[in-house]
Amino acid sequence: MSTPIRPRRRRPESTEVRIEDTGAATVFDLFSTPAPFEFEIGSGKGRFLLERAARHPERNFLGIDYAWRFLREGYTRAHQRGMTNLHFLKAEASEVVTGMMHDESVDIFHVYFPDPWPKRQQRKRRLLTPAFFRLLQRRLKPGGRLELATDNFEYLIAFKAALVEAGDTLWSGVRESHNQRILDPDIVTHFEAKYRRQGRALYYIELTR
Repeated sequence: MSTPIRPRRRRPESTEVRIEDTGAATVFDLFSTPAPFEFEIGSGKGRFLLERAARHPERNFLGIDYAWRFLREGYTRAHQRGMTNLHFLKAEASEVVTGMMHDESVDIFHVYFPDPWPKRQQRKRRLLTPAFFRLLQRRLKPGGRLELATDNFEYLIAFKAALVEAGDTLWSGVRESHNQRILDPDIVTHFEAKYRRQGRALYYIELTR
């Protein structure tokens, strides 16, 4: 069952396009044609989904972020290119996954370089908790995948600890890679390209339901 997202106050001059502005009860209502569905949490400037959606017109894509100053770039480019299979909207990930999706409905979740909130007092703000991993697993179709990436080794260890706490039997397959993207090796996010130029170590995990 869908849960309406509570409208938030905004400045009169704001140009943000928020998911609640669409009137959609579920994320699937955003698209005119049913199709396999991929969802990116923290899309930033939208570089990754713009390229992937262009290569896969037979699939639907939604990218969200709460920083509109970055997401506006992806939103604008998608509209300029007339991409009907791709939307970028300002939204909170937990609200969308909890209230606007149903179980076994998502083909791929993309979560690349989430904020690691490195200070001890900030860690409660981390998105990838055991409870959230369990929720993502339920929302995936059988055989669906969760694609993760981070440049923060401590957060990688936290990923793994949260996955163990969430339940060892949730996933039928787990793949890991160091400095080599697992899905679409030749498509990168804005931050991914920046981190590669800086020579940072990059860590990837692919989980299959």
